[in-house]
Amino acid sequence: MPSRSTAKYLALLALAVFLFYWKSLLTRQFTLLVWPEDVNLTYGWLNFWVTSIRHGQVPLWDPYAFSGRPFAGEMLPSAFYPLHLVLALVPFNRDGLFSPQLYSELLIGARLLGAFFAFALLRDLGVTRFAAFVGACCFSLGGLVVRMPWPPYVESAIWLPAILLFLLRALRAERPRAAVLEATLSGACLGMSILAGGLHMSILQAIVVVTAGVYYAAVSRRTLPTPVSTQSHWLRVTLVLAVASVVAAGAGAVQLLPSMEYSRLSLRYIGGDSPVPASQKIPYDRLSNGTWPQSIVAVLFPNGFDGKTGATENWAIPYVGVFPFLLAVIGVWKCWSNLWVRYLAGLAVLAFLYSLGGLFPIHGVLYALVPGLWMARESVRFLYLASFALAVLAAFGLDTLVTLRSDVDWTPALRILKWVAIACCAALVVPGIFTQFSINPFNSLSLLLILGSCAWFVFLTRKPAGGFVRLLLAVFILFDLDAFQWTEANKSQLSKSGDPLQQMLSLRGAMRFVESRPGLYRARLYVDGEPNYADVYQVSSTWGGGGTVLADYLPLVDHDDLLGVRYHIKPVSAADPSPLYADGHWKVYENPAAYPRAWVVHETRVEPSREALLRIVRDSAIDFRRRAVLRSPLPLPLGPAPKVAEPVRFRSYEANRMSMEVTLQSTGLLVLGDVDYPGWRATVNGKPAAIHQVDGALRGIVLGAGGDRITLDYAPVTVYAGGAMSLLTYLWVLSAAALRWRQTAIAQSPLAAFQEMAVGKPAGA
Repeated sequence: MPSRSTAKYLALLALAVFLFYWKSLLTRQFTLLVWPEDVNLTYGWLNFWVTSIRHGQVPLWDPYAFSGRPFAGEMLPSAFYPLHLVLALVPFNRDGLFSPQLYSELLIGARLLGAFFAFALLRDLGVTRFAAFVGACCFSLGGLVVRMPWPPYVESAIWLPAILLFLLRALRAERPRAAVLEATLSGACLGMSILAGGLHMSILQAIVVVTAGVYYAAVSRRTLPTPVSTQSHWLRVTLVLAVASVVAAGAGAVQLLPSMEYSRLSLRYIGGDSPVPASQKIPYDRLSNGTWPQSIVAVLFPNGFDGKTGATENWAIPYVGVFPFLLAVIGVWKCWSNLWVRYLAGLAVLAFLYSLGGLFPIHGVLYALVPGLWMARESVRFLYLASFALAVLAAFGLDTLVTLRSDVDWTPALRILKWVAIACCAALVVPGIFTQFSINPFNSLSLLLILGSCAWFVFLTRKPAGGFVRLLLAVFILFDLDAFQWTEANKSQLSKSGDPLQQMLSLRGAMRFVESRPGLYRARLYVDGEPNYADVYQVSSTWGGGGTVLADYLPLVDHDDLLGVRYHIKPVSAADPSPLYADGHWKVYENPAAYPRAWVVHETRVEPSREALLRIVRDSAIDFRRRAVLRSPLPLPLGPAPKVAEPVRFRSYEANRMSMEVTLQSTGLLVLGDVDYPGWRATVNGKPAAIHQVDGALRGIVLGAGGDRITLDYAPVTVYAGGAMSLLTYLWVLSAAALRWRQTAIAQSPLAAFQEMAVGKPAGA
């Protein structure tokens, strides 16, 4: 039965991914949590996110990093990605942390899902199940998808096949209603990519949606089964693209709106001497350098030129395997009449040329003319589109090769591959005879893979590929992909070269000691490249993990006293005397000059000039315990300072809400040592109260004489408005999906639904 065949190949895909990562899944001696960015960004964010969900809190405000910041401000934390909810079901490890093993399994599971999506797309394009299986492996276990080390980008990247699947169905739909339904599902998948947090990947996917739609409108009208006018044809395609775009924007609104608000208030670190406003178009000279021209050899030699194929990100190579690359060439050669083969071939070439950055003149022209393209500043990541196109083309080529059609002449290819094989043999033998020549072991392996690919091509052009032959071919391709998969690291070797995770885990004792101290406080770790222990251990800090920082907060970041940094953490080698705590790695010292988390002042100084205010803060020209600096006068005059202290008593302090009590003898200004940000709402004795920005970036609330109970809640309009838009959008998507399922009469089971999706009417035939 067809459904049984599809289920078999889905199971084989799962097995292939499992065996591909056997070192991480079975031995526990290897890990995908390798780079400092992995530990300090994604791993830290996942700890905070899962902890918040388990405590029944929506992770809106992160009170630990950067003296408080909106968690959904940056897209990379994936604050609203629904598939992460399953992570909250898995218990923390014995250290009370998000399991590093689960981190690796998250990446592996995402790639498996991407393989399923690619299989469905390829079946929809009309290739056989075996070719779809190979193409899905090449997409998910090759190219940039397997080499990107960061979960947000991987989890965004895997949605491209699903986005394109429903887009193609929408474009070829015969009825407008069906086209709208399919376009809705395409937009929903793009929305999921946005929620996953990999903005660069989402931008590239949007480019595919637009260019595929325009390409289809331009070349397909005369091939339609029923004649239509040029105007109506373009209108239908425009409708499809509009629906997909609107649904994608609506589905991702809960993430997009907070990010747009945050970008207007933050600075971005992109290299160079100073950060730039996050909402400002990045100057062209500060865009990331592109890949180098020699990177084209990476499609056959991933370690060519000693791996130096890009100026900044050498992991960005479109390698999908030697034999799959040969299959992609065959697919273009023999299936050129298929309109989507032509599109994908063009996509691969243009993506590679754009990845060259400033070396390709069109790069600068598109930077100047295309709105928002500057946000995808790393041009090397366009190779993601090239590797995707090569994986799909490989499936077309494999189908052509294994069918052994009598009308296909392979003589030109056989002649070329004969000389290629001779050249490879010479390249392998000459260094063995003449020792003055040497060859990199990885390049030697590539030469052997090229020889093996030539042998496979000759064999498949002469004999039919039965079940056993197909199994051997799949093993050969997976071996090729695995040989150049460098994302897994041996834990023992990693510890010798400097394991960022081990550094983070070594802080466990110091963090537990700091957490045990009474009161509200912050800690600061004095090492180069301060790790994001704030989100990992939920200890308030003036620093954290991220590629941006609030512009108002940055001038305050080193003012430990003002920000209430009571504990300084230093390496055990520090010579400072009298630590409160010491272990084999770290020492903890107390800072007696630290401000409390909240205090009351009765004097203010107004400095309308932002520069003058920052100069006062930077030079600590005044005593902030007694006087606050504002950019505009308060609505009420403050009363005289009393002779007795006016302590602030915190009743509760949570991520999105805090409450406190204070008794004043005269009108005063309550100053909180937390970052001011839009969305915070204050009430005093149940009545709304204004929040003023004081001392450059902190919060201030005017209080009258007497006892007051103050409550602050984080209720961001951008999140609530975006959440409502996303909720309504996905309700529409679910309705559209239900209607589609009903129309196709395949509601019997999820497997049958996938089968229908996977074997739909071929596109571009």
